[in-house]
Amino acid sequence: MKIFVDGIMHLGDMMIASSVFPVIRKKYPEAEVHFLVMESLASAAELIEGVDKVIPYAYKSGGGVKGVFDMAKKLRKEKYDIGISVDPRERVTLMKWLAGIPVRVTVEEALGWKLGWERLFYTTDVSLEKGWDVRNRLMSESFQEAMRRYFGIKDKEFIYPTLKPSSEKAVAKANELFSPLKSKKGVISFCVVTSGDNRRKDWPTERFAELSNRLIKKGYGLVFTGIAEHNEVIAKIIEGVEDKTAVLNVAGKTNLEELVAVFRASKLFVTLDTGSAHLAAVAGAKVLTIFSFNSPEIYGAAGRYTKAVSAHVPCAGKYRCFDRKNCDKDDCFALVTVDMVENAADELLQ
Repeated sequence: MKIFVDGIMHLGDMMIASSVFPVIRKKYPEAEVHFLVMESLASAAELIEGVDKVIPYAYKSGGGVKGVFDMAKKLRKEKYDIGISVDPRERVTLMKWLAGIPVRVTVEEALGWKLGWERLFYTTDVSLEKGWDVRNRLMSESFQEAMRRYFGIKDKEFIYPTLKPSSEKAVAKANELFSPLKSKKGVISFCVVTSGDNRRKDWPTERFAELSNRLIKKGYGLVFTGIAEHNEVIAKIIEGVEDKTAVLNVAGKTNLEELVAVFRASKLFVTLDTGSAHLAAVAGAKVLTIFSFNSPEIYGAAGRYTKAVSAHVPCAGKYRCFDRKNCDKDDCFALVTVDMVENAADELLQ
């Protein structure tokens, strides 16, 4: 059995969708499973347990069709038995059809929407209409339910997706980064900036500074993760930290595998609603996510040891924010207090 899965998604969405792989492995434990992803996320996809081969795709929104035919020609040579789409965009839909994959399955209802004309190019469009409310379930759970329905698996127990074990080199790097900290209880890592230019997912820097001071007083060292572009925000937070010997900034100093090792070596990872939250959760770390306009009931991380803090503002709705691009209010993050986050952190740390 040879199975092709495509998911042209951002990091967080891809980690949520990785919940399909444990179900595929349960049905076909000996299958060869390939995963087509955006070229920029190939290294992340390679860390997912249950994926035998990653196929990078230079996807660009609004791009031409030549790449579709080229990739279809490549896929045809693999002679896949099943093609499963977790995010059936137009080009990957046509790609699987042109590649001649005989069984083409889409589980797009896990995303909360239905296909249009693309449905004609699938042999099965898995329905979640009967007995399943995607607005009251984690999206990772919805993906697994769709796969269980397709494969006829009656067991409803959620199987947590996982990442492959960290290499010795990555673990050594994490330990090296942590070595300057003289903390009594271990290290808590942070992600304090979201991607893109929508700052409505970010929590005020002064609140991160206050939370940092409280955690340091409890005996923890702090490590701020991220990319180099996050350093300006991290510096503002560190300015408000009383004991600067208990804080490290490693933003831009780790590759993806090393970052996963940092998450695993941390007692807790405190993060905004980012791809890192989902990456850390699937890695098996304890993750506390601070939500703004997104619903934690749907977009919460698919990990065994996770919690979410949210103001649950009415205007954010149960599925998605009504108008996040034009909203001039700050309720969704202003109403999340330091006490709320600290209490949730204490619960996870215990």
